[in-house]
Amino acid sequence: LVMKMALRGVLVAMCLASAHGLIPGGMYVSQGIQQRGSMALRSSSFRPSVGVSVTGVDGREELARARSVQGVRMAADAKSRPSVREQLNPTVAQLVDVLEATMKQELKLEPYQLPKDLERVDGEMENERCFIENYAWQSKEFRKIHIELATFCTAKGESSGLDILHCVLFPRHGEVGTSVPIFGCDLVCVRGVITAAIVDLSPVTTEKKLSDEYREAFDKHAKQFSEFSIVRDLPEFGNRIFGDRCVFVRPEGADEAQKFVKLCGAVMKLHCQLAGNSVGSKPSEGEVTAARDGQIYYCENQAKNDKTRKILEGAFGAEWTERYMSTLLFDKPE
Repeated sequence: LVMKMALRGVLVAMCLASAHGLIPGGMYVSQGIQQRGSMALRSSSFRPSVGVSVTGVDGREELARARSVQGVRMAADAKSRPSVREQLNPTVAQLVDVLEATMKQELKLEPYQLPKDLERVDGEMENERCFIENYAWQSKEFRKIHIELATFCTAKGESSGLDILHCVLFPRHGEVGTSVPIFGCDLVCVRGVITAAIVDLSPVTTEKKLSDEYREAFDKHAKQFSEFSIVRDLPEFGNRIFGDRCVFVRPEGADEAQKFVKLCGAVMKLHCQLAGNSVGSKPSEGEVTAARDGQIYYCENQAKNDKTRKILEGAFGAEWTERYMSTLLFDKPE
């Protein structure tokens, strides 16, 4: 049953829940997903006059128009349907609350404008529906703070048991230089079982090493929560960009699930505090350029998950996939 649910949800999970691309089975079930049929894209604020091509393939205009009509229909009931956040597994919802509360406590958050048609996305595959919600902020320390939530439901509106969380914080390289890494956190829950959980501080330095300050802060405040029964192996692209304090695990039972929530809260808190301390440090032009290049390297490697891209293109088309990955998940700094 767990494998069936993972197969069902990996199409969305591989793209968004894990911007790290670390969904269980994701590297092995792409063929099976493609045989199950594509998802029909919908959006709570879909605008056909300036809308996104759902297919991205010539000769399929009729299908695109049909899906556009579905998108308009969904706009009418978007406000009445429950939010994804209200339907999440309790552990996933708890982690969202912890991350958001910590950021609000440590940072002065300002709204970050996302493309309207990507704020809430609704897709269909067979008899199930996937609801995706994106939240974003910015601060003096971070150019973009992004939380992405997804859940699957049956045609009757009942939970299918797959919930996904993705969170990433991109630093303002012009303000903090290379001193502040990229925070990333992903959580995948299948039928109440957390199958993949990762939290990481990805360095943006040429050497791809965390500063002594970050390493010492992690060891003092977060290391106590970093031991788990099942440690997972990183994919090849992850080894190129993730830091040496990366924790990628499959928590066993409720106690380890709670430990992971505490770990993420501790890492988020120390990250926000150290980033705040770095503002005003007046990094050199060389450091700013290196930090920008580091973020670009991170985004480019995240986007190199070819299996994820191919699956998304088969479901949504090349044009939509490229826009989603380049403007929402892995947008490069200017």
